[in-house]
Amino acid sequence: MYISLLFTALLADGTAPSEFVTSTVIPIPKGKGLNPTDSANYRGIALSSIYGKLFDLIVLHKFSYQLCTSPLQFGFKAKRSTSMCTMVLKEVIAYYSKHGSLYCIMLDATKAFDRVNYCKLFQELLDRALPREYLRLLLNMYTNHVTRVSWNGMCSVKFSVKSGVKQGGFISPVLFCIYIDKLFLELSKSGFGCFIGEVFLGALAYTDDIVLLAPTHRAMRNMLALCDKFASEYHVFNAKKSLCLYIN
Repeated sequence: MYISLLFTALLADGTAPSEFVTSTVIPIPKGKGLNPTDSANYRGIALSSIYGKLFDLIVLHKFSYQLCTSPLQFGFKAKRSTSMCTMVLKEVIAYYSKHGSLYCIMLDATKAFDRVNYCKLFQELLDRALPREYLRLLLNMYTNHVTRVSWNGMCSVKFSVKSGVKQGGFISPVLFCIYIDKLFLELSKSGFGCFIGEVFLGALAYTDDIVLLAPTHRAMRNMLALCDKFASEYHVFNAKKSLCLYIN
């Protein structure tokens, strides 16, 4: 009852207390034998407020319809898995390899969760008609988000986080899927890429792992042009780590 009254007051006021928006990052080594003085060899694990996570669950439960994304996106959905996404990919490759050739590009989205632009993300949420009271509180929790680094029992000074979805938040992967959902809509409308019957299967994704599939190099170039245009605006992809496969 008290937690319910607390969230009702927060929604009415539109702001969250500092405890809700403060997180602590603990660096964890990526493996053994790495240089301990190089920050690139650590992965940060964020510890955040349990009440913030509870608010995430409330939003996910109440507005699951508004937060749905393209069926080409398999990440963090009920009755979806990486195995299902992989199965669809294998079936498309098998179908097209019997009838000709196939171009397959695996797009790398390095640190994609940390690059999410708040203005673009919340504009997408506004377009999905989420209630303004919930959206206002969620926006406040993101724009006032501060974090600190804990190392060897000592904590750094708190600093503001200006981009990216919250690590460890239940709604974070869903927000990222919404952030890039427009790309799948544009690809499916373009008419390029692989089709089985009338079903478009030219792009498959599990959150930030994205695969493009096209029967010809011309079709793949057109799809890449759409991805390039999207990336220039949303700053998602890393071309240096993306790979292309030709299957015949």
